[in-house]
Amino acid sequence: MPDTPQLHVQCNAAIGSLPIDATFTITHPWTVLFGPSGSGKSSLLRLIAGLWQPQKSLILLDANELTQTPVHKRRIALVAQQPALFPHMTVKQNVGFGCNSYPGCAEYIPQILELFDLTALADVKPSTLSGGERQRTAIARAIASSPQVLLLDEVFTGMHRTQRDTLMQQLRQHCATHTIAVLAVTHDLQETLEADEVLRIEAGRIIAQGSPSEVLAEEKAAMLASLSRR
Repeated sequence: MPDTPQLHVQCNAAIGSLPIDATFTITHPWTVLFGPSGSGKSSLLRLIAGLWQPQKSLILLDANELTQTPVHKRRIALVAQQPALFPHMTVKQNVGFGCNSYPGCAEYIPQILELFDLTALADVKPSTLSGGERQRTAIARAIASSPQVLLLDEVFTGMHRTQRDTLMQQLRQHCATHTIAVLAVTHDLQETLEADEVLRIEAGRIIAQGSPSEVLAEEKAAMLASLSRR
């Protein structure tokens, strides 16, 4: 099986009043970007996706520079917390839209729909979907685009824990099989502790990178102490 794609990011810029000075490389299958609200997490995902292109930035994917590469040619897919689905398209059409740039992948749409439990909703339009169904559709569309890197911006927020666990398991298995590197933003400590690696960000700076047990030692100890008192 091929190695997980390696993503290198450098940024020295500002988004509004927040200076972002961050340099990091991810090489693990599932990495979490963890930090408080307003620390620059979503801005870094937008940078990697190509939606924000400050002058002092550098994006390398497997040593190939993507800094000036158009969004649709990066093979990097971003799924936001609020899924931006096409309202006039069905679930199947939304998912299929991700295949437009990759001839031949349309034959795999039924498999992708089944993977994310969307087969029964294939002909339904987004307005009638629940929040979880819309999010699963957005993730399926991103997967259909055959990305090398998948960026997830708090996509599991608000989901029931059981639903979240099932979706994450399915997604992790698919990404591992197809060697897709995942960089996920979350505030959820449990979700972060399940990652392969954690990047901790504060005020636009990466202040720690390593295993969850290393980076989140204090938070894990506090959580365990809280559980022991119940």
